[in-house]
Amino acid sequence: MKQPLIEVIIDPFFYHYLKSKTIQSVEDLQGKSIERLINSTKNQIEIWYKNKKVQKLKINDLKEELLLFPLYNTTIHNKNSSLEDGIYIEQKEIGLVGSFEINTDDFNINNLEFQLVQTKEDIFLINLMYKNQALVCKKKDTLITFQNCFEINSTAK
Repeated sequence: MKQPLIEVIIDPFFYHYLKSKTIQSVEDLQGKSIERLINSTKNQIEIWYKNKKVQKLKINDLKEELLLFPLYNTTIHNKNSSLEDGIYIEQKEIGLVGSFEINTDDFNINNLEFQLVQTKEDIFLINLMYKNQALVCKKKDTLITFQNCFEINSTAK
């Protein structure tokens, strides 16, 4: 294809020309994947119990900046947003980003912990915990609306 790797890695035709049985799309590439829910007016979190919506909130509701008492059990980690050397694929998606479920007869929203990461630019929801146990995503139904690939190489001049 005679293009830089960071351009062809997100091109679906690249994998067709590659003709590899083990790597047929960008999803088959080895690497670390980080999924986060961005703090946006469009993003919302719904909590359901026994087929009834218990709570609907946004990430801004989880921050405790101007509250005397916290409304939700929230942990905020501050993180430097500098990235290590490597090739990064950034995707933005719309739809059901994750459906998490637990089996319990006595659900209490106070046992639910929202783990957030604060960077200089934004705040993200990275994890959900219930009674100190990480909730695992059971269902996802999204459509990719944006895709970008970039490389960070601190030794290049």
